[in-house]
This record gives sequence, C-alpha cells and structure tokens, in this order.
Amino acid sequence: MRSGPRGGDAIDAAVSERDAVGFVAVSGGSDPTSRYLTGREFDCDLAFVRVDGETHLRVPSTVEPPSLPVASVRVDDRPPGKAAAAVLAEHDAAQGTVLAPRTIPHDAALHLESAGYDLASTPAVEAARAVKDDAERDAIEAAQRAATRGVGRAAAILSAATVEDADNDEQSALYWDGAPLSTERLRRQVNTTLAAEGVDAAGATTIRAGTRGDGGEPVELRTGEPIVVSVGPRGPAGYRGALARTFVVDPDGGWERRAHVACDAARKVSLVEADPGDDAGFLGSELRAETAAFGFSMADEVTRDVGGGIGLAAREDPPLDGDRELVAGNVLRVRAAVTHPDHGRVELTDVLVVGDGGPRLLGDAPTGLDPSRW
Repeated sequence: MRSGPRGGDAIDAAVSERDAVGFVAVSGGSDPTSRYLTGREFDCDLAFVRVDGETHLRVPSTVEPPSLPVASVRVDDRPPGKAAAAVLAEHDAAQGTVLAPRTIPHDAALHLESAGYDLASTPAVEAARAVKDDAERDAIEAAQRAATRGVGRAAAILSAATVEDADNDEQSALYWDGAPLSTERLRRQVNTTLAAEGVDAAGATTIRAGTRGDGGEPVELRTGEPIVVSVGPRGPAGYRGALARTFVVDPDGGWERRAHVACDAARKVSLVEADPGDDAGFLGSELRAETAAFGFSMADEVTRDVGGGIGLAAREDPPLDGDRELVAGNVLRVRAAVTHPDHGRVELTDVLVVGDGGPRLLGDAPTGLDPSRW
C-alpha cells in the first residue's frame, strides 16, 4: 500500500508537529475535501482517518465498499464520528488531540470528544490542496480547454447572428437560427458544447447582457451592448476551469472599449506579479489598481472579486487578499471586471499557473470584443 493519498504527507507532518494522535475528516457527496483525500466521489457520508501514517475509510452499508490502493476501506453503519473514534481506538491511539478540518460536522466532533479525544482544527488539507501536482494541473488544463470551446461556441453564434430592428427603435435585436437570440438560448448552446467536450457545466455558465441580464431571467440580446459569457466547467476528475469573455455585436459606443482595455491590462499584470514568493494579496490589489487606472471607480465599478485558487472547488486557497505567499504549483482564477449601471459589464477571467519558470495562463482563448475574430 502506498503511504497515503494526496495530502497524506501534509497530514502526517501536521500530526507530528502538533503531537496529535491522528487526523479525522468527515464528509460526503461531492465535498472537495473527500474527493481530494480519496481520489473519488462518494454519494454518502464517510469517515476518513489518518493514523500512524496509514489511511482508513469507513463507509455505510448503503454503498459498495470501493477498492482504494491508498486506504483500508470497511463498512461501518455507525455515525461517522463514532466510526472514526473506533478506528483510532483500534490502532491504540491514546486519548489525546485529534486534528480535523474546521468544517468537520458538529455531531462528528461531539462523538470524538465523547470518546475522550480533544479536537483541534488544522489547515493542512487546505494548504496541500493549494499546491497542485502535475496530474491536477493537467486536469485543470483539460477543463480549461473545454471552457475555451464552450465560449468559442458562443462567439460563433454571436458572429453568425443577424440583426433585426427593435420595435422601440433602440438597439437592434439579434436573431439566430430563425428566432430571437436570448441569454438562455446562448447558455444552452454553450452547455451543449461543454457536454460534448466531456465536462459538466456545474451550473456555472452565465450569460450577462448589458444592464438587463445578469445571468438570472432570460433576456433577448441586442447589438451595441456588452455580452459577458462566463463558464466554470468541472472535468471527470472533479477539477474546475474558469473562463469569461465579453463580446459586443456592432458596437456603437466607447465605454465598453475603454473598460475592455482596462481589464486586458489587469489581466497582463497577473503575468508580472504572480511569481513564486510574490504576495497573493498584492497581486489582487494590483489587479484592481490596474483596472482603476483607466478612470474607473475602485469603490463602485471595479470588481472586488479578482479571483483566487481553483481546483476541485471554484474557490480555494490561496485567496488574492491577505498576506499569503504564492508558491510554485498554485493555480489561480484571475478575474478583471468593470460594471456600470448605464453601460453594463465587461469581464475577462482566466486560469493562471504559478510555476518555477514564472506564471502562465492556461489556454489561448482570444480576448477581443469582436466575436467574429474568435
């Protein structure tokens, strides 16, 4: 048996440093922590125990116990906290401190405490997840390639759309395939492409149209307004991608061009300020400052959410706030966006890998406003 799953070495180091007797995580379903520690997705609650450098899983009898090369797996229908306490006792783990993620369920914590263990939280798993290995980076890059094709499908449809005069003589309506083109029609086409690419849309595909559509109720698309296409697909191994592009059909104003230049400049800043050893919070502040430098209000127009770590979840460590140091292996969602109540929104989102040789953006998705140049 291998010494442990992903994160095993980090858990063992934390247990040793804290002079603890073991580590327990209780999770279920599509919980990213469970998937990271076990390498697969479960549709049930389970107990994960790391003790004496070995991994033990306890699952209910409602599922077929999987064969995992990195863990000993047994059926135990007791509550996960009690099952975990039993594993610790079986391995002569004397009553003492047990480490756990801060998200451990309250009832599991009570069961461990009633068995005589003192519970202490540890960020060991979150910290380990923040540094992706080669296989994880490959999985994210594959999801990002699918994201590029999904957004590319939207660009192709917008490029092929015809223009019809609107009844109110304002912006003209866009038609595609014989019917008005709406945010919902475009979203469905993007999701169909993502499915064909073998990824799950993960409920993250949104189409925002000018000031009228924010990804909620469907609205018909018009010329001259910025249309933000944003996707966050999840690949077969559970790892996520993130991509957003803004398109304008027959532009007639200058606001969206200036906003796009600002977002593109901020995007390029990430390739300068995301080396190993750089401060993650400083990168976040530079993304905002570069966007604001083109005359946009830091308080009212520039987005506060400029990204952070991405992996099995859309939001992971490290956040682009605070004083965390970037390290080789971090994978970041990098986002630049400007919103105005009278003009709408312009956004560019990409995924960036922090490497020993410097940062690099995953994928080669074009950034221009013209969908015909995709």
